Amino acid sequence: MSAITFNNIAHSSGITDETISFPKTWCLTQLIKGVLSTCYFGTLSYIHSRCANCGFNNKTVKLIKHGTKLSRITLPKTNNLPTYLFLKKQHFLCKGCKTTFIASTSMVKRNCFISKRVIQTLAAEGQFITSEKDIAFRQSVSTTTVNRALHQWSPQFKP
Repeated sequence: MSAITFNNIAHSSGITDETISFPKTWCLTQLIKGVLSTCYFGTLSYIHSRCANCGFNNKTVKLIKHGTKLSRITLPKTNNLPTYLFLKKQHFLCKGCKTTFIASTSMVKRNCFISKRVIQTLAAEGQFITSEKDIAFRQSVSTTTVNRALHQWSPQFKP
């Protein structure tokens, strides 16, 4: 993929991780949960240097690619449409400790499917007098996510 196309994708969706590659058909408009949404498609794969579980490096213990897992990550709205990134994350198998782990990205927290930018947006909208239900509707997330963003995650984003 050319650098111009990658930069367009990154600027339009806020994806800055260079380990994510995009296929030729990287963006489609689809119905998700009955709502017309913008969908990006990508693959997160890289050569992992250490096992996430036992800490052995790739030179002493063999780390092999062991399939992928499809994750739907919620991104900030674009063109007033809910936006999602369907990301195929690479699984790795450590031959030393016989465990598997998944490639990670800085876009989301571990075991989370809502991007950090959406959480920042929720925390920013929480500064104004408005209901959590309205914020959740505008950002296409649940009210529980808004509550969590305002009470647990907002101290991380304060200047």
